[in-house]
Amino acid sequence: MGNRISKIKPKIFFQTKSKEYEKLKSYLPDDDKEINRHHTHHFLKRCLFENNFSSPIEQKLIRNQCKVLDVACGAGTWLLDLSINYPKSNFFGLDKKPLFPKEIKPENLQFIQADILNGLPYPDDEFDFVHQETMILAYTPDQWNFVISELVRVTKPGGWIELVEPYSFAIGAGPLFVEFYTSGYTLYSVYIYIFIYLKEANLSNVHALYFFSV
Repeated sequence: MGNRISKIKPKIFFQTKSKEYEKLKSYLPDDDKEINRHHTHHFLKRCLFENNFSSPIEQKLIRNQCKVLDVACGAGTWLLDLSINYPKSNFFGLDKKPLFPKEIKPENLQFIQADILNGLPYPDDEFDFVHQETMILAYTPDQWNFVISELVRVTKPGGWIELVEPYSFAIGAGPLFVEFYTSGYTLYSVYIYIFIYLKEANLSNVHALYFFSV
C-alpha cells in the first residue's frame, strides 16, 4: 500500500469472448470490434474538431486533383468520409492490417496493405496532404525518426503533414504521478521526440493545435 509499487512483468494480452490476443506486436486486435472502434473514434473526433483536418488545404481538395495519403489508416473511416465529400481529389490509405474495405468504396479511394516501418511504397514528392493519427506509442523514438522522414519524403514541396495524437494529464496529480508521467518513454517524452524530428526535417510552419475536453 502507500507508495509501494509491485513489479509485474508486462504482458500484452486481450480477450474478447472466445478469441485471445497474446504476444502481439500491436496492442490492438483486428476484428469487427476494432473496426467499430475506429468508426466511433473518427466521428467523435470529427465532432470535437468540427472538421476532419486542421491543415489549410480544403480549397485545394475542392478544386484540384489533390492527392491525400493516410498512414496507418485502420478501417479507413477518415478516408471514406473525405473521399465522398471531395470527389475531385484522390485518396490513398495504408495499413499493415487489412481492416479497410476491399470492395465497397468510392472510385477515388485506394487501400494497400503495407507497413511504414518498411518504407512507404510511393515515390518522392507524391502527395499534397499526408495524415497520420493515434500512433503516439506505436513507434519507438528511433522509429518515429524514420516515420517522419518517410512522411516528409512522399510529401510534395508546399504540401502539408498532419499528425493527430492524444494527450492527457491529470489535473492536481501528486508528485509520484508527475514523476512517472515525465520520465521514461511516455506520452510526454514522445511529443518531445516528435517536435525534435519535425524540426530536424527542415519543415516550415510547424505548430501544434490543442483541443481539450473535460
